[in-house]
Amino acid sequence: MLYDVPVLPTMFKNRYVLGYPDHIIQKAMVQPTYPLFFELICHGSRPTPKGETFALPYVYMGKDGRRTKPLNAEQLFEIIITHRAYAIGQPVRLIMCWVGYGPNSLAQQLADLLGAPVLAANERVKAYTLCPFNNGRWILFTPRIC
Repeated sequence: MLYDVPVLPTMFKNRYVLGYPDHIIQKAMVQPTYPLFFELICHGSRPTPKGETFALPYVYMGKDGRRTKPLNAEQLFEIIITHRAYAIGQPVRLIMCWVGYGPNSLAQQLADLLGAPVLAANERVKAYTLCPFNNGRWILFTPRIC
């Protein structure tokens, strides 16, 4: 377990939950999968004033509340490449709100690090359908060549 974030299996062999699932993540976990993608589900942060977004898995859920741990692209990269189910070069789908927002989004940074395509939403994602809210969309980020 890297960064104290558990990576939990779902009913799909290509989909995993980062952190502990709340009721929203539990609804999203059972929606249809894209079998060619390595999929990760957790909450995502709204963009900061600088346009940055982060994965926000729950690392603690107890009677006294919940605690998230913001993960940046480098941390997410380490979690993905060390996971036994991920194949190098495999495309990744981030089922997280906002992580595809902006030109230097978490999804774009991750695509650059992985050298593989990353599919992510640029808005909030509906748990029941995995469709983005407010005319948002799923965007496929490809690695930028330096």
